Amino acid sequence: MTRSMELKKLAVQVKRTDSTLRQLASRLPLGDMERQALLAAASILHTHGRQLDVEVARERWVEEAKERAIAESTQEATALIADWPVVTMLDKIAFCIAAGFESNLRLDIQDQRADLAWSLDYWVKQARRDIPAELAWQAWRQQKPVAELVAQVRERLERIRARPGTVVLAQRCQVRLQADKPNL
Repeated sequence: MTRSMELKKLAVQVKRTDSTLRQLASRLPLGDMERQALLAAASILHTHGRQLDVEVARERWVEEAKERAIAESTQEATALIADWPVVTMLDKIAFCIAAGFESNLRLDIQDQRADLAWSLDYWVKQARRDIPAELAWQAWRQQKPVAELVAQVRERLERIRARPGTVVLAQRCQVRLQADKPNL
């Protein structure tokens, strides 16, 4: 639940309590001191309720600005990674590993019943969707330009591509795909 929603709930609760105290003061047979005490408490709640309404509006504006910034950064990151090569098996495997899908790939390679070609395409599509979203979130959180973070991920992708474990995983995947082809 967002902070603005929590504040909105609190503001509603404060307003209800204010109304309840005013109703009690007008309907119950109370002395003047008791009635004045209830009305004073209601007045305090009324003031705080108005302050909460202002704070809710401010929080909502901040949250909407954050969402807009992340959406714009996601579009920018998507455009910046659109030309990244994801053609060879090594490219695909490295791209998926960069997105955090290495364990999923390993499971799919081991599972002989799985359609590995479909699975690999699926994880590449997920990575194309997840990487820009993560970069946008990090750009907002760190207050850095998206292009700078894209460059860092690009360098990381190159390091992943050069790792021996990535090469071995790509070879295993290629062998498995070639073994599956006669079955088609």
